[in-house]
Amino acid sequence: MDMADRLAEDGYLTAGYKYVNIDDCWAARERDPNTLKLVPDPTRFPNGIKKLADYVHSKGLKLGIYGDMGTKTCGGYPGSKFTMELDAKTFAEWGIDSFKMDGCYSTTADFPVAYPIMEFFLNKTGRPILFSCSWPAYMQSTDPDYPSIAKHCNIWRNYDDITDSWDSVKSIIKYYGDNVHNFSAVAGPGNFNDPDMVGDF
Repeated sequence: MDMADRLAEDGYLTAGYKYVNIDDCWAARERDPNTLKLVPDPTRFPNGIKKLADYVHSKGLKLGIYGDMGTKTCGGYPGSKFTMELDAKTFAEWGIDSFKMDGCYSTTADFPVAYPIMEFFLNKTGRPILFSCSWPAYMQSTDPDYPSIAKHCNIWRNYDDITDSWDSVKSIIKYYGDNVHNFSAVAGPGNFNDPDMVGDF
């Protein structure tokens, strides 16, 4: 909630920063045994995600959340491989405005099928949820299918996390420079390249 306060009160919202995004490790280690729904970590989110979303919305902001197309998230929490429709409905019920889907515990062969499926289920909820895909970040050496990625994702990360080292910065600048023709060809309204984390420290 403090991050939402800072965005709203310190001028970031006025400057155009609207999203408060929760990344990996927000969920409990197991799904609800009866409903199979994702469950927020009771220590980190004692009042649940819906209450947090309501608070974020009251500040004029939007709330984003993280998930994974594999059996687990990168941090080892429950993934969405077999529960995409249920998870999309859960996020909509909670009032989520943005969903980032990672690609751990899966294979790149799954991506052209799984990401469009999740896009379908998010749209089916009737709630406008920005869809953030990690699709091309896992396919740096295989020339990702950017037209297909842009068709199914609103934003997509292209490369590794940006860390606090000059080598990290240089490698990202080089990758973007070498591939700008692919990135720029599909970017536009509703479809944007995303550097993901600007800092990992």
